[in-house]
Amino acid sequence: MAFTLYSLMQAALLCVNAIAVLHEERFLKNIGWGTDQGIGGFGEEPGIKSQLMNLIRSVRTVMRG
Repeated sequence: MAFTLYSLMQAALLCVNAIAVLHEERFLKNIGWGTDQGIGGFGEEPGIKSQLMNLIRSVRTVMRG
């Protein structure tokens, strides 16, 4: 089984679609990844959880249009 450019692009598109359909109130809040979880103080480095939430929100914003 060879990896082709088409199969890599298809896998990337399916992963982006999976991220885009995650609903914050229905799914992410149940596992503790709601919108109120990523609030940090001034000058603090954001944690991995808040960075992933920002990535999910960004992908959902881009895929919405």
